[in-house]
Amino acid sequence: MSDRGLAHLVLTRRGFGAITFGHVIVSATEPSNTVWRHELRHVAQYERLGLAFLPLYLWYRARYGYVDHPLERDASEDPRLFP
Repeated sequence: MSDRGLAHLVLTRRGFGAITFGHVIVSATEPSNTVWRHELRHVAQYERLGLAFLPLYLWYRARYGYVDHPLERDASEDPRLFP
């Protein structure tokens, strides 16, 4: 982890701590257990939705924003629900 790399610059300027691409989790800083659970939930969503994940994610983001985004809400649910 570095607070001077490209990931840190891009993520923090966009207001994110981490982002997931398939099975790859990119984090601006050392993620907490809560952030790991959240991002691993996104990995499970990618596995379930396949190539539909990204367009669906972007459509939900445009329609609902971040707070009410169905995939974000799912990723933030009780960690005991994680498959």
